[in-house]
Amino acid sequence: MGRSVDYLRGARRIAYFDWPSWETEDGEFQYEDHIFVVDDIRENIKSELPEFGSEQKWDGRETSIILSGYGTEIGLSEYCGLASLSVRVNTEEVEEEDIEKVEKWIDDNWPKISRFYDDYIKMGTFSNGEGVFKSKQK
Repeated sequence: MGRSVDYLRGARRIAYFDWPSWETEDGEFQYEDHIFVVDDIRENIKSELPEFGSEQKWDGRETSIILSGYGTEIGLSEYCGLASLSVRVNTEEVEEEDIEKVEKWIDDNWPKISRFYDDYIKMGTFSNGEGVFKSKQK
């Protein structure tokens, strides 16, 4: 599969997944509305890590920051049905001497954050910027 999808600048971890969709009676695909997907992701992550707070801001042009907490920010991006969920240290909030501690927290808690949203492995990127992904076949 070859597509491009953005993620948070400086992301420590990234999960790739299919944007929820379904096939209509006439054979077309209908994608789930953005607000419902964001709400579901927030609910799933907050059920595991309740100190996260909802955010609604942008990182660049294509990635929205949907949650923040624990010294981190979680971003969501979608392109042509492929989505990314990414996490990074919130460098505006975390002091430089605490960055390693927050990075360790991300590494330790990434399975809780990404468990519903980690369907693909990014294999590489073509010179035109298009990414190549392989299904993890859960």
